[in-house]
Amino acid sequence: MKKGKVINSNYELLRVIAMIFIVIWHVIIHGNLIERTTGAVNFVINAMLLFVIVHVNIFMLLTGYYQSKSKFKLKKLLQLILEIWFYNFTINTILYFSGLVEYSKIQYILKASFFDYTSYWYVQCYLIIYLLSPFLNRFINECDRVQLKKLILVLMGCFSFIPFLTGNLTYNTNGFNVLQYIMLYFVGAYIRKYDLNMRFLCKFNVTQKRLIFILTFMLSWLINLMMNYFAVTLSTMDSSILNYLSQSMSSFKYYYSNPLVIIQALSLFLLFGTLSFSNKFINKLGGLMFGIYLIHESYGLKMKIYRWLGIYSETLIKSKVIFSKMVIAVLVIFLGSLLIEILRKLIFKLLDKLKVTKKLKFNLLALVSNILEIKN
Repeated sequence: MKKGKVINSNYELLRVIAMIFIVIWHVIIHGNLIERTTGAVNFVINAMLLFVIVHVNIFMLLTGYYQSKSKFKLKKLLQLILEIWFYNFTINTILYFSGLVEYSKIQYILKASFFDYTSYWYVQCYLIIYLLSPFLNRFINECDRVQLKKLILVLMGCFSFIPFLTGNLTYNTNGFNVLQYIMLYFVGAYIRKYDLNMRFLCKFNVTQKRLIFILTFMLSWLINLMMNYFAVTLSTMDSSILNYLSQSMSSFKYYYSNPLVIIQALSLFLLFGTLSFSNKFINKLGGLMFGIYLIHESYGLKMKIYRWLGIYSETLIKSKVIFSKMVIAVLVIFLGSLLIEILRKLIFKLLDKLKVTKKLKFNLLALVSNILEIKN
């Protein structure tokens, strides 16, 4: 009897952690907690925000790492589109007809259809990258190591380091775009192609490498955090130049294109690359993370859920009780979305067994394949 292929769980565990980081990020951002806190509470929340900010860059690196060795599949693309549409339509329809959100008819049509990406900027980027992946992969395969390294350095310089050092004067970017994704796709692919998990810092043993990655992550996080408070000091000085520097430093701390944030993400990614273990539960859990994002970031739901959980309000927060509320909100959103995604997968699995569903999928794949002349 043939044994199934053993799948390493290191990056699936990282995927789960990155999604938890995203939920924490959204609780703080959508709860407006930075603006509503002062003193020590504000400092801790800022520190948390800059600690978890690596989440999106981690997912971008994971896409490059895995997709660079995978083929484009039309079936997967259509399944992704169906999953996105299902949650977008279902959540907005329930909220609209229950009266929990106030949409005009045209707003409901736009929100519930596939035409509104107000909340799903990452989904836009991911779908574009997936469509581009055959061309990106061909380029990666034909490049030698030196060429690919030079390309990554040029992209990092143009879209990260130089904008950071010049306050976006050369190129205006915050990392919430496809260019950031392409750059990190190449980085993830480079790590996979040249096995940097094994070969990078090869003179050190595994324990030493892990320590280096942890220290690099922590140092980047602390520098970014301290720059924020240095910017506050600069803003109080009577100088237009120093005030400009203060504004640039304050805004860049939350940018995914911030080189310190990219270094943080790379350090964490390489740290998990040193792990080697297999766990079926973690692998299955990792496959549910995209659904969690789609559920809790749905436009209608995110406009209400943080009020329902007592996170968002207009009043100033003075009590440390906000931290216990944050923990509860993160658990409710993550576990609630997880259960909904498990249910959605079970429903889709049952529907896939129906003859009418199989026939519909076959005809749809054949139609799109003929139009695009892509073999499934």
